[in-house]
Amino acid sequence: MLVTYIGENSSLQTYGFRFQTDKPVEVKDKKVLDKLKARDDFKIHESEKSSNQHKGSTNTSSPEGGSLDADNGEGQTAE
Repeated sequence: MLVTYIGENSSLQTYGFRFQTDKPVEVKDKKVLDKLKARDDFKIHESEKSSNQHKGSTNTSSPEGGSLDADNGEGQTAE
């Protein structure tokens, strides 16, 4: 499930996760989720998916922003 920190600090590290204000983090551990549900500074997103990608899709973008050429595997920005 996705958990969003809505507290006053810019970020918080707890239960082995680093939460930034208003940035959802996926938490799969039920014990951690139960503890976070009891806190007022966290919002639990009950039924939302953690990824906008469809199952089986592939992201072909490189981290630098160029796309990959499927024929030779080189990025277009490498020229």
